[in-house]
Order: sequence, then structure tokens, then C-alpha cells
Amino acid sequence: MLGSVRGKEQGLGFLLDSLAQFGARATFFVEALQTAYFGDEPMGGIARRIAAAGHDVQLHLHPCWMHYEAAGGSKPTPNDSCAGRTEAELCHFFEFGMAAFSRWRVPAPIAVRTGNFQVDQAVFRTAARRGLRISSCIAVPIYRPPDDRLVLFGGSHRVGGILELPVSCYRYRIGGSDRLRSLCITACSTAEIISVLRQAHVHQLSPILILTHPQEYIKKTDFRYATLRRNRANQSRLKSVLKFLNQHRDDFVTTPISAISDEGGGAWTMEPHMFSVSRARALARLVENGINDRIWWY
Repeated sequence: MLGSVRGKEQGLGFLLDSLAQFGARATFFVEALQTAYFGDEPMGGIARRIAAAGHDVQLHLHPCWMHYEAAGGSKPTPNDSCAGRTEAELCHFFEFGMAAFSRWRVPAPIAVRTGNFQVDQAVFRTAARRGLRISSCIAVPIYRPPDDRLVLFGGSHRVGGILELPVSCYRYRIGGSDRLRSLCITACSTAEIISVLRQAHVHQLSPILILTHPQEYIKKTDFRYATLRRNRANQSRLKSVLKFLNQHRDDFVTTPISAISDEGGGAWTMEPHMFSVSRARALARLVENGINDRIWWY
């Protein structure tokens, strides 16, 4: 998460510095169930650091960590999906995670994102019962919920008493077929992201959610993160998008999820054809990502 390379954080530190440089506020969904293994630190310090920088700290749940909660030798098989769980299991996940926020001494969360975007109706019901009011648990190109009512491509939706704000999607055409892509720093080119933002502005559609993670700004040699380099392409993309938003403040505002109202109107459904990028931009992104995956440099 920190991604220290030559004594400088190229993960979280780079992300926080870039947001500060361009005056942008963001939401960090901070995973809380890992405290079953790691204890309250170091994530508690990271959560306080994010909050002190003026950003949202909201609840992220990867239930695979609950494998370590059980004592003794008969531990359950790790399962990282919040979908398909009993409501008793989900209540425990929420209670466990929200208790960690209290011990971290950061504001109680009002929004949730499930690990891997695996979600079902029971998650929304449980979140509402636990006092949360917003979620961002759906990213159809990453995980398509089996419940068609949850196949949402963006916009804002009322689901079981919760305002759901899916990661925004766009359509592109490669090889004669239409495809969907989530709006992500690591997956999309700068040109594609800015194109979608411009289209949203033309049609006055809001909010638009862009997904990123601190680890996207580093490269690693293995899953243990033993040897790291900074990810030049992704770092450049983030700064370019933030610069664009900063230069067009009359048209766009960046806001944490807690500042989005969950009351009254404003709900709208994004159809998969609403936003699209040209074939040329999609092909350029394929080349750009391919080169980035193959080149290892500082």
C-alpha cells in the first residue's frame, strides 16, 4: 500500500501528494477485516493519515480475513465474497469492521465497498440495518452480479434503503464487438477517462466514479512485493486527470462520497451505451498498457 521505492512512497504517498497538489478530495475505502490478522496497526495509522489529509475514510470488507478470527486448528476455508452470505455472517462482518474504525479513532463510516465488488441484496439490507447510507459495491465489468437488478453501469440507485453509486462504465469497440470497461486509472488511458468526463458534462450526468488503488502506482516482481519500481504510466495518468479536473473547475468538482446527498431526487440509471470511446482511443490504450506491462524501469 505504501510502496516505498528508494525511500519515497510511490503508492499511498504519491496518491495523497497528487490529490493535494491539484486540490482534489477523494474517498478511500479502507479494508478493516484484516485486523483479524494484523491487529489495529499499521492500518489504523494509515486511516488516520488519510483522514488528516482531508479525505473520506470509508468501510471496505474483504471477508477472507475472517479465516484468522477463528481460534485453534479448525479454521474455515477462506472465502472472500460478501455475496451469498447469511445475514448473520454479514452482520458480523459489518460489526467487526466498524469496531475497527472506532478503535482507529476515525469518523464512523457511512459508506461501504465490498471486496471484489461481490455483492447481493442481503449486503444492502445489512448495510442499512447497520446505519450506513451509501455504497459503491458495483462495477459490472469487474464482477457482474447474478441478480439482474444489480447490473448497474453507473449513475445513482436506491437499493434496499442504500444509495448505490456504481463505478462508472463506458463502451468501446474492438474486433467487431462492443465491450464494457470500468473507469479505472490502471485500466484506461488518460484520453479515455477525459473523453468520458467530457461526455458526462455535456449530458449533465453526475456523479462519475473513477476507481484506483495505491498499489497501481508501483510495479512489483512478485506477490510479496520484494522488489518495487514506480509505475510511470499510471502515475502520469492520475496526474493528467487531476490536472484536467483542476483546469476545468467551472465544469467539474471532485468530492468525497460522504458529501453526496442520499435524499430526494437525483437518481438516474446509466445505460451501457451512454458513454463510449472511439476505436482509435481503445487501440491506443491497448498498446500503452501492453508497453507498460513489459517495461521495468525506475
